[in-house]
Amino acid sequence: MWMLAFVDHNNSKKVILIMRLFALLLLCTSPLLSHASPSHQSEGYATSSWATLHGDGRNSSHVPLLVTTQLQPQWLALKGASSWSAPVIAEDGTLYVTTGRGKGFAHLHAISRTGRVLWESPVAQSQDDLDAEAVFSAPLLDRDGHVYVGDSNQFWSFTVDGKVRWVANLRDLGIRQPLMGSVIVGSHVGGVSADGVVVLFDRNTGRPAVPPLRLPVPAGEPGRILPEGLWAKGLLDDKVRQKGWDLLTGQGYAVSHVPAVHPHQPRLFVTAGGGDGDVGQLFAIDVGADGLSIRYASEVPARTSSSPVLSADASRIYAVGHGGTLYALDSETGKLLWQRATEGENASPSVGPGDMVYVLGGDRLIAVEGETGQVLWRNNYREWARDRHPQLWSRFGLIGSRGKPDAYIDSVVTISNGLLWATLLVGYDVNFLVRDFVHPVQAYLVALDPSDGTVLEEWRVPDSSEGVISISPTGDVYLNLMSMQASLAHHGGYQWLLPKSIRRPKPRGGIYALAPVSLAEQLTASIQWLDTLASNRNPLFLEGIDSQLWSSRKVLALAVKRGELEAGLGRHVESLLQQSEAALSRCKTNTDDCEALFDALESMAKALL
Repeated sequence: MWMLAFVDHNNSKKVILIMRLFALLLLCTSPLLSHASPSHQSEGYATSSWATLHGDGRNSSHVPLLVTTQLQPQWLALKGASSWSAPVIAEDGTLYVTTGRGKGFAHLHAISRTGRVLWESPVAQSQDDLDAEAVFSAPLLDRDGHVYVGDSNQFWSFTVDGKVRWVANLRDLGIRQPLMGSVIVGSHVGGVSADGVVVLFDRNTGRPAVPPLRLPVPAGEPGRILPEGLWAKGLLDDKVRQKGWDLLTGQGYAVSHVPAVHPHQPRLFVTAGGGDGDVGQLFAIDVGADGLSIRYASEVPARTSSSPVLSADASRIYAVGHGGTLYALDSETGKLLWQRATEGENASPSVGPGDMVYVLGGDRLIAVEGETGQVLWRNNYREWARDRHPQLWSRFGLIGSRGKPDAYIDSVVTISNGLLWATLLVGYDVNFLVRDFVHPVQAYLVALDPSDGTVLEEWRVPDSSEGVISISPTGDVYLNLMSMQASLAHHGGYQWLLPKSIRRPKPRGGIYALAPVSLAEQLTASIQWLDTLASNRNPLFLEGIDSQLWSSRKVLALAVKRGELEAGLGRHVESLLQQSEAALSRCKTNTDDCEALFDALESMAKALL
């Protein structure tokens, strides 16, 4: 009998964490897990753990895989460039990310799992090249291995080795602003521009698939005051810093976030709230043979500046309006189902198993039941920060909160099986020249308990994130470093008044990577998760089993390649995984024939663990 003995049982902290993690997994087991697997992507999206800005076409920020909390920092890539979105991840583990440093720089980057730059788009010399506004558009991966990204005036398609497939000129279609991310609807790819034009292209040719649709939204008036030092000194092209600030804060532009795609129907959902009026709008847009049509336009809170997110069964749409109002609409009719004032941030919500919605509340994380809108818990991280950072002398009121630190949610929440992932930014309140703001000191990546938001594990991060966390099929965790708070602090002109111990160094930017300490341990965790699913003996968990088998085979292959697993044992594990996949295929065909699958999974776990 083969035995996998990868967990260091002499390390009591590790054992406790793993035991607690699997207790959480049991609590999170839910029939709605059946919707969460790499194959749950809408038609055309890459079969990957993270194919677009928020992971999938629904914008759920949910990775239906198990990730060990035994991670270690690996590398920092693209240092010196503000990165606005975490890398999207191809099925082979290649990462794709955009930056925006301007003329003389490349703006699309393909990076290996080890942090090596594989290729980049041609260096930008003019707006005929992929320009700096590509930073506002996270890459999108399709099922054929193609990469899509927009910039200020064009929409691009690249091959996996960096060759340009086609370029579509947005100005020729009357579009004056960049696409806010991109989406796939069947054989079409495209998105919605910041000035409110929906456009879809044929994925193969780049020609317009249907006539563009201009949404009935008011024109914005960009040009709000750019904070001093924001993304200065080359983090972002000076020519796009103002636009970046306006888009990030939902000011001046009709649309500032990526649409959501219905997983079962050719329909887009777009939030438009860039005006200063009393209400915004959420549009449902049908894609038909005759073109694009507005199914409904529902009134929503003004300046709604979050991406819309679909529930696991796609029956509800969630978004956050100005001032942190979370609301839910019926996706079929647009009827308002409920809304809750969370006093949170205008950031995109995340939706996980059981239709749990997680909302950023500034210094709190808030969990809301998606069906009813009931707030289940709120967790404040103030005491967590004060256990790690000292109380300072207030310097005659310069440092507020009696010199005590606070912690703030610094990213959209990413959900994996049994864990929540976020970044926390620890800082001190500062009162300077009639301004009251937070001076950032240290950012952390944290793994949280989904039942109450408690911090289970933490890692220091070299810069402020303000973005998204993406997770690979092999358990790697990636963060973008937008460096918004870090650049404001470093270039803000007030640091000389603060103690040297809390002054911010030069912003670093880039992409930060962490990976499992042991791939063999990651494989062990995956097999334990499969055993957990099998013990329920419920056909509703088939997609959850499917996704974990898919991930386990990738972890296994990489572990053997890196020499962490002996080749003979690797072949044996691969054989057992193949047997389980065959049993899964039969079970999917006939759910009355699932006992063989559950027996196979339990036998594999018993044999290997």
